[in-house]
Amino acid sequence: MAEVEAAADLELRVPRGEAGALDDGARQVLAKIDCVREVEVERIDGMRPDAFDLYVDVAARLALDAEPEADRDELRARLRDGFGVTEVERLDVR
Repeated sequence: MAEVEAAADLELRVPRGEAGALDDGARQVLAKIDCVREVEVERIDGMRPDAFDLYVDVAARLALDAEPEADRDELRARLRDGFGVTEVERLDVR
């Protein structure tokens, strides 16, 4: 399978206390998704805590397992199906 580069704005559910720094926790959540090869967290845009998790708005650059002509909606769905991803607000494939 080929690799495509993407920029994304996502909302993630990051478990409290496991990851250390907030951007490290976001990176770990994204790196565990099957289609994600590489993750670079560009910035954290917001954070909302609850009793067990932190809900984090993150902008990231991703390398995804996909063909260059892959359907963008399918890629969004693959990311959204990842554990800890609550929303994919933007996905720009390069």
